[in-house]
Amino acid sequence: MRLLRIISALVFLTSTLCLGQTSELPKNLSQAVLFLNNDASDSLKSVIKKIPESELKKLSYPWGGDYKTVYNWTNQPYKGVTKYLGKKGVLAHQETVILAAFKHFLLGEKLNEAALLKPYQKIEQQWAKEDKVRFVTDSLRGVYIPKDLEDCFNQINSFWSDSIKLKVKQLTEEEFTGRVHHGFGTWMRNNWQLWAGSRLSKYFNEKGIQHPDDMSGIILDSYHRTLNNKPLKLDEQIVYYINYWEKAKKEELESKRVDFAEYVIGDTVAFLYRQGYSSKGQEDKYDDDSCIATGRIIGLNTKDFFVHIKLLQSCDKKGIVYYDNEDSRVYNKKTGKLEKPKKRKILYMRTGQERWFDYADWEVD
Repeated sequence: MRLLRIISALVFLTSTLCLGQTSELPKNLSQAVLFLNNDASDSLKSVIKKIPESELKKLSYPWGGDYKTVYNWTNQPYKGVTKYLGKKGVLAHQETVILAAFKHFLLGEKLNEAALLKPYQKIEQQWAKEDKVRFVTDSLRGVYIPKDLEDCFNQINSFWSDSIKLKVKQLTEEEFTGRVHHGFGTWMRNNWQLWAGSRLSKYFNEKGIQHPDDMSGIILDSYHRTLNNKPLKLDEQIVYYINYWEKAKKEELESKRVDFAEYVIGDTVAFLYRQGYSSKGQEDKYDDDSCIATGRIIGLNTKDFFVHIKLLQSCDKKGIVYYDNEDSRVYNKKTGKLEKPKKRKILYMRTGQERWFDYADWEVD
């Protein structure tokens, strides 16, 4: 019944929740606790003090509750408290850890961070072993993973009561999928491991469906049709998504061709600092238009949409940043996840040097 209440709330209440609006981003657990103490309502604090640690996550959006502050923090990869906990080996349990630390604070207990983190670090080490068989196992992170579309229906039926199903049935297909895409749809994509990979994502991949949003869309549309005794038309749905992405790729390619035609050898172009700035001074100069890095086009690659640039002006003695891996993520075959490189690497280009760039790094004057 607990899970039923969670899913029901995700489906029908998400659009009406009073969500926290805290924009600050704490750098560690101690700061997070102080931020929450100022942000959380007295009624929420009272609940947090009484509820078991294992249930804390369910107070937070989108796991069944209406409190969104912690979600706002943990939804920003590699920043603030998310980055802090990630370095300590806690990735998937960050919401629980943050709220548990807050619970200790509210109860007047001293925070023993090492003791708090230890059980979650152990769990995530176990999960790393699960990842090695994630495409064949029937359970990941303690959640059953459906093997196919019919199995998805069975799971949803076990989640929802007859009254919930009746409400779903009375909605149009568009209303239903639109209303739950960011609620229960998010739950499916995360818990059935459609982003990270699972036997269910593999089932869809083999049918030509690659994007998790498309997978959850097919599941939701098909479930609604099942409730209303309508044919699933699965092949038709699959073709729709495949055609959508093929059309999108063609439109993107044509857009690039049109944009790239504006780049001519010999022209001067302005740098757009997409990889960041070499210094605060360079950023200030760009903001007030007192100095903008420029280059001359000395070559064109029409196949890959690359421009060969000779840097004329950098507005900083270091030059311009043409590569910075701080926010990049690399696929780790062992864990099956996109992970941040262990070491930050920044590369600079100085005035007078030449190199190839994606044309989108430069703007035609």
